[in-house]
Amino acid sequence: MLIGDSLVHQYRFEKNYYFVSGDNLANSQDSRYWGMLSEEYIVGKATRIWNSKEKYTDQIRWERILMKIK
Repeated sequence: MLIGDSLVHQYRFEKNYYFVSGDNLANSQDSRYWGMLSEEYIVGKATRIWNSKEKYTDQIRWERILMKIK
């Protein structure tokens, strides 16, 4: 891990942090892009699918809109 320009091999976090991963591994801006997320910024829980599109055609998959996340 880098802290500033220094390589650190061990670090103890003072708060709870989470690695947040997107569902589109090849095209997600998630913790791989912007780092760990502090627990204080988590304000809710995803329970439904809001937007779902076909990978190649970019068409909306209406049958998935508002489905419960399992």
